[in-house]
Amino acid sequence: MSFFEELRRRNVFRVGIAYGVTAWLLIQISDTVFPRIGLSESAVTLVIALLGIGFIPALIFAWAFEMTPEGIKRERDVERAESITPRTGEKLNRLIIGSLALVVAWFAFDEFYLEPRERAGADKTMAQNLTPEPIAGQEAALQGQKSGEDSTLPQEKSIAVLPFVNMSTDAENEYFSDGIAEELLNVLVRVNDLEVASRTSSFAYKGKDLPLSQIATELKVNHILEGSVRKAGNRVRITAQLIKADSDRHLWSETYERELDDIFEIQEEISNNIVDQLKVALDVDEAEAIGRLQRPTESTEAYELYLQGRFQWRKRLEENIRSSIDLFEKAIAIDPNFAKAHEALASANAVLPAWSDAEVKESLEEAYIHANAALALDSTLAEARAIRAHYSAYNKRWETSLNEFESALESEPKNAGVRQWYAEVLADVGYLRLGLEQLEKAYQLDPASPVINNVYTDLAAQAGEDDLALRHMRIALDLGIPFAVITALPALMRTGNWTVIEQSVLPMAEAAGFSLRKTCIETHRNPSLLPELQQRLIAIRETDDKGKASAYCAALAGDLDGAFADLAIDLEEDPAEIGGFWGPMPAQAAIRQDQRFGQTLKELGLLDLYAVRGWPDRCRPAGAEDFVCE
Repeated sequence: MSFFEELRRRNVFRVGIAYGVTAWLLIQISDTVFPRIGLSESAVTLVIALLGIGFIPALIFAWAFEMTPEGIKRERDVERAESITPRTGEKLNRLIIGSLALVVAWFAFDEFYLEPRERAGADKTMAQNLTPEPIAGQEAALQGQKSGEDSTLPQEKSIAVLPFVNMSTDAENEYFSDGIAEELLNVLVRVNDLEVASRTSSFAYKGKDLPLSQIATELKVNHILEGSVRKAGNRVRITAQLIKADSDRHLWSETYERELDDIFEIQEEISNNIVDQLKVALDVDEAEAIGRLQRPTESTEAYELYLQGRFQWRKRLEENIRSSIDLFEKAIAIDPNFAKAHEALASANAVLPAWSDAEVKESLEEAYIHANAALALDSTLAEARAIRAHYSAYNKRWETSLNEFESALESEPKNAGVRQWYAEVLADVGYLRLGLEQLEKAYQLDPASPVINNVYTDLAAQAGEDDLALRHMRIALDLGIPFAVITALPALMRTGNWTVIEQSVLPMAEAAGFSLRKTCIETHRNPSLLPELQQRLIAIRETDDKGKASAYCAALAGDLDGAFADLAIDLEEDPAEIGGFWGPMPAQAAIRQDQRFGQTLKELGLLDLYAVRGWPDRCRPAGAEDFVCE
């Protein structure tokens, strides 16, 4: 008898099949039941491991032993004539058939009962988690968009991607569900003629409670993409559904259950299915363009580290930013050709000095290295190009900087963050009107962004647009930027809002240790405090830490020599500090009208920029080779 026939006689094949079917059924039941009774994902992993370990011993047992009426005996101790393996085989056949019947029953139970209930639970959770309480900032943001035509009406070809609900038992997997939604948004924003609500505005609805129709109205979109993510070990289940907002009709819904290695294929399927649906309804056809944007890395481990890093980076604060830098570096170590990880690492290094005592020069040097690496791998990355533009501005290559920003916006015209950064650099070099135009576009793209509203407050105040500055101050305050009152300080002073200044600005300045600034502000209202301000400036300059003085306060005190000395210290640290002297306050005007201001602009290389792009808002030529500033 051949070895194969002997395996058949001893029922080894039947035992293997029966074991495999039963094990699969137990794994499916464990995967569904364990999370519902509070057991962690590791318990399911343990079941899979134990069943996997037991498979080979089961086959060995079937080969070496036999069931007899007297009990289990070693196969070699059973006479061939007394063997009952045929009857045992019949029992195993019945066991296999019964197990398969249970598998079919379980599949039907899961598909038609558990899955709909889970999806309904996800819908309920989404309804609870994705809808915000009415907040004044968001309402103000929407009101602020009403200029000229009624821009609050939804665009016909429009969609918002809401944050996907984390259905995993591990709350720390929230980075993954957020990351999946964000990556889908980044794909859809590239579709021509499709208006996509910004990430900041869409994710503002996380953990809130309003109907989808109201969310769509506030985001000015006609379609909503929502979903849930359940991650267990290396397996992920993603449910996504596309909804027509005005009728609450589901245009498309699908559940994907795959190994994590297939995550990019799932994203591509979801995005292409969405475009297929929109193509029918809205004549949008960009499936091929979407397909080219997939698979940023071949390593799912690197991709997970990248998503974790973006999750930390979004939260800002020094600890989170440093954590994101570590995660991005680990992702790059796994895949050095991961362009988006290089871009993210560049951004994290670029913003670190604003949240820590990190040196601006050192951080920007590191950011520049990774921005270049990202662009060498993918020349379309707008954020990386914007970081490089910032580096050029820091090194006084202003024309190069503005060209880089414009190139970035050609690549991603809907990138609100890049427009905001571009607006800031335009304002720094004195092009206040152009900066406001770019910031208005950034605001229209992302009206619920706290940062954009705070920067809008600053630029409007510098341009003397006090009503505009105060409007965006209120929005920024309601969106969680308490220091927006300090940003709006020039507008508050010019409009006589001293109650707000006394109740909010002065306490914040004092708490932050800016006692000189507090005296400076009080001197604006009460000129009799001028001698006190002058004495405080003298005392500061007699110390070793001259950087604590203020060029603006010195100009207010009538000490222009001291003002230019203080300004030189600030500009040496960061040339963008010149941006604080384009405003309409009398002290700012006094600095601009001094001949040394023109020399300062020359040393910064700005006269070369003006020769190419024209004079800034508050300066004009005076004769063939001279100019004056007002």
